[in-house]
Amino acid sequence: MSIQLKCDAVNCVYNRSQLCSAEEIEVQGGQTTGGDNTFCGTFNSKSLGNYVSSMGNMNYSGSLKQMVSSEPVMDPKVHCKAVNCTYNSSEMCHADQVAIRNESSHSPEQTVCETFYPQIS
Repeated sequence: MSIQLKCDAVNCVYNRSQLCSAEEIEVQGGQTTGGDNTFCGTFNSKSLGNYVSSMGNMNYSGSLKQMVSSEPVMDPKVHCKAVNCTYNSSEMCHADQVAIRNESSHSPEQTVCETFYPQIS
């Protein structure tokens, strides 16, 4: 399953024109029942040290394909620790699209998974 991920956390080392260049990300949230308590645990602020440490999780082939495509082709695997999200199945996100928000974030906890939708009991 391919997930289209749009990210406006422009201060993240993985952000490439609002697309995520990570191979895999992890949305945190634990037992939350509200989306404001979710965040992208993979977020890493832009710095030389973080660029170097993030190299092992880069989607190099997707990044190269993106350079010649006008359509989004970088789609990371989205692991989900927000257990009360309706899209979480065996700790993997099964939403068609994921949106990570907070343009001014400088830490993972300042981002929000806007796609979070609570399970209805």
